[in-house]
Amino acid sequence: MLSRKAIVDCAIHFKNPDRAPVWVLGPDITRSDILTYDLSLSDPNDPKLSEWGFRRLRRLAGGWAVPKEPVLPDWRQVDAYHTPPLDFKRRFAKIEQARRVCGDRYRLARLGLSGFAVYSALRGSVLCDEDYLRDTDRFHEFMYIIMGFETSMFEMIARMGFHGIEFTDVWRAAKNSRMTLSLWRCVMRPHYAEQIKIARDQGLHVWFTLTMEDVDFFHDLYELGANVIRVEHPGQMEVAQFGRALRGRVCFATRVDELYDPKAHEESAKDLKRVYDCLGTLTGGFIATVGANADPETVKGVYDVARTFKGL
Repeated sequence: MLSRKAIVDCAIHFKNPDRAPVWVLGPDITRSDILTYDLSLSDPNDPKLSEWGFRRLRRLAGGWAVPKEPVLPDWRQVDAYHTPPLDFKRRFAKIEQARRVCGDRYRLARLGLSGFAVYSALRGSVLCDEDYLRDTDRFHEFMYIIMGFETSMFEMIARMGFHGIEFTDVWRAAKNSRMTLSLWRCVMRPHYAEQIKIARDQGLHVWFTLTMEDVDFFHDLYELGANVIRVEHPGQMEVAQFGRALRGRVCFATRVDELYDPKAHEESAKDLKRVYDCLGTLTGGFIATVGANADPETVKGVYDVARTFKGL
């Protein structure tokens, strides 16, 4: 019988896992094959502030939201800005506790908001468009600083025994954002290509969490070497469309608790199977994800259904 870590590895690399892995994001990880560890920190003097200086906003469904108001509205403020200290002692203060409960689980480090999402939180959603369209050199300069801070942690993350690193990004932070796929390829793809390569060179799997608005970037992430892409709301997305293009190429960590109703187990199981058939294969490529707010009955139900999604 495979370990839980091995089951996740097999799903990511399409090597016939015993079953589809289950990733529970809530506090009760009894049925989770993955243990997550949050690397993001708050301001030492204000837990509501990110270490970067922007307000930490939680979405109702879980995860972090990007603030709209700029922290650094002037380039002079950007020039005077200093990235947070790496402070590994504080960042890994809970690592021993995590190791005690990890067992044979896959270990995933998470950065909270990362990359352009951090840039957007610092410069504000409106100024971002102005930056990459008109102040391109300054945009790249500040992006290199943000991405450099993140990549400087990868060696330590791998040394601490993590198997993957998750980035949570937003490339269309505002509804009226002018960020198109072709523009992203010009101004941002080089930054992510370098970051993904550095993570992979450290032996880490690369996971990406994006918003529904960023679905058309999935193929580029696959080309750059991302191993796992999170699909947050499959019931509200055309999963068959990007599934046809990427099924069997990249692993999808798909949130399925929203599709599951404990009072209609059989019908819910069919709904989950339809999503699995769109995104997974008999040899892997699918991780059933359960949101942080799911009740215990839903967690158990999703776990029982996912166990029926077996490899060859």
